[in-house]
Amino acid sequence: MVTDVNGFHMAFYVAAFLVSLTIFIYTFIQKRTDKDQNVAFILMLFIIIVNSLSEVVIETLIPRASDSGGIVTAEKVLSFFYFVSHIAMPPLFLYYECCVTGVIKRLTDLRAIVALVPLFVTELMLVLNLSLRFVYYYDENGKFQRTWGMGVIYAVSISYLLCALFHLLINWKAITMKKKLALIYFFSVVILGVIIQLIFKEIRTELFAEAIAFIGVMLTIETEDNRIDLETGVYNRRALHMDLENIWAFKSSIDLICIKITDMDAVLKGSGTNRTKKLMNDISEFLKTVIQRFYIYNVDTGQFVIVISRDEGDDKRKLIKKILAKYEPECTTDEIIQKIQDRFSEPWNVGRVQATLNSVILKAKCPEELKTVDDVFYLLNSPVPKKIEKKLLEGKDLDYILRRTAVEQAILRAIDTNEFEVYYQPTYYLTGFKLHGAEALLRLHDSELGNVFPDEFIPVVEQMGLIDDVDDFVLKQVCEFIKTGIPEKAGMDCINVNLSVSQCMRDGFVERMNSIVESYDIPKSMINFEITESVAADDYDKLRKVIDELKTAGFKFSMDDYGTGYSNVQSSFSLDYDSIKIDKSILWGAEKSQKGKTILTNSVNMIKQMDKEIVVEGVETDAQIDMLKELPVDYLQGYYFSKPIPRDELIKKIRGES
Repeated sequence: MVTDVNGFHMAFYVAAFLVSLTIFIYTFIQKRTDKDQNVAFILMLFIIIVNSLSEVVIETLIPRASDSGGIVTAEKVLSFFYFVSHIAMPPLFLYYECCVTGVIKRLTDLRAIVALVPLFVTELMLVLNLSLRFVYYYDENGKFQRTWGMGVIYAVSISYLLCALFHLLINWKAITMKKKLALIYFFSVVILGVIIQLIFKEIRTELFAEAIAFIGVMLTIETEDNRIDLETGVYNRRALHMDLENIWAFKSSIDLICIKITDMDAVLKGSGTNRTKKLMNDISEFLKTVIQRFYIYNVDTGQFVIVISRDEGDDKRKLIKKILAKYEPECTTDEIIQKIQDRFSEPWNVGRVQATLNSVILKAKCPEELKTVDDVFYLLNSPVPKKIEKKLLEGKDLDYILRRTAVEQAILRAIDTNEFEVYYQPTYYLTGFKLHGAEALLRLHDSELGNVFPDEFIPVVEQMGLIDDVDDFVLKQVCEFIKTGIPEKAGMDCINVNLSVSQCMRDGFVERMNSIVESYDIPKSMINFEITESVAADDYDKLRKVIDELKTAGFKFSMDDYGTGYSNVQSSFSLDYDSIKIDKSILWGAEKSQKGKTILTNSVNMIKQMDKEIVVEGVETDAQIDMLKELPVDYLQGYYFSKPIPRDELIKKIRGES
């Protein structure tokens, strides 16, 4: 009978050993060993492995205990070390749970000492039990017997688990649902195993229950595959959002360092995807030499974020900080920034060449300067203002983020209260300066910010996902104007409406454009869509199909900003534009030098050879007019004739009233 019971016990212990050992090995294979919670997790696993192994040895020795005094002694020693080590499990799990929820960063030395008192008491009880036997003892037959002290130890263990559960509940909103479920699963399984073993002494379920519970913890908390950027091995954008939500939930204070590589698009185009990935990996490897990987986030190609906690009340947390010294940054925020700046002043390997990257570092205190998680992501999503030449932006340098937030609110107000307005800048024939048409330009007149110009609010509109709504508004306003019959009576050939390539690529775009214009019952030939060409070569076929379908329906198309770098010769040849608009920078450059004039002349001649009409924008002086008269240019646009004006002013201009 004893052998059967021993075998029953052995099955639980062997299963606990194998499960824990598997999790232990997997944790090291995954290299999840560098965070404080990882270390606590590994220590708990190690205790289960050692305890289950010692129990296997004890169960093996029990049948032979009567044969040898040495075996009896070995059994007693193993039992002692089992209890001494195992009672550390609940407080270790409490520590682990505090790390996961972030409570550990707010724990004072006094609270930490108070939390450890029950552990010290139970450990002392076990040491004194060697002579006093008030926890357990072995009777005359060598059978293990519990006493009242064992109840105290179980009560302390359950108290630690309940304390951990209490922390989980009060910090419920600070962690993800997946972590909540994992921790609740752990509590449920472990407490069930403890209760079963406490009530039914012959069913040794505690170790096995703990091992099973750790499977859930490993799969949901310790395994961070969905939080890791596979290319660089640091955290990804999703992880940053979750961690910031946690930080704000706890009202913690952090320093946020954002590294933006401003010429990453050029690197990508010049080096290709694979070499760019290699460069990003090199940068992340460097950052890991400055600070531990779990502070680093790769939020986008060419953009990294480092989050550093700023602990309050350091004088109350000296012990905690000392314990966590391995996991606290060794450098201050400013020292980290200096190391990053020093490295970026040197070249990086980009393919087979070395290149110095243009980088800007943004430093912000949260929540003092960036008050919400959305503000942080505004910072990440917003391009660095071109006029700023500093390499480190902090304090008032980041006011443009506040401006962006204000612009976003202005856009939402404009949509609700119709504060958007369409202006028109006329175009004229070069010969005779007769009115040819006009370009529709969106303006925003906000009740709080005043006039907000397109180069500021259009990128924000795009990031808000409202660009289709705004562009539909412009098209409808143009259609209403054409519907009046005034443009056609004035001899206007068409009105230009700006589009982005990304709009054209969206599903249903052609149908939407046709539907809007047809609802006004106007000639589609009166609408000329302008595209600033920045499409990748792989998408030419798709864009060509969109243009062909709309041209077949009766619309016209022109390419905007020729000569700025956004357009290229391949596009001019392969896409069926009716006209090409030469950017003002080429015209103004032609005034400054012979080289600039040569570029203008050759551009015009090349476009004409492709049988396209030519519009030159930015015309402001008589000298420019005289220069253009020598070239086969068709239409002119610029302040020489008119700045962008509201519709009513354009009507007055057409009628000769202004």
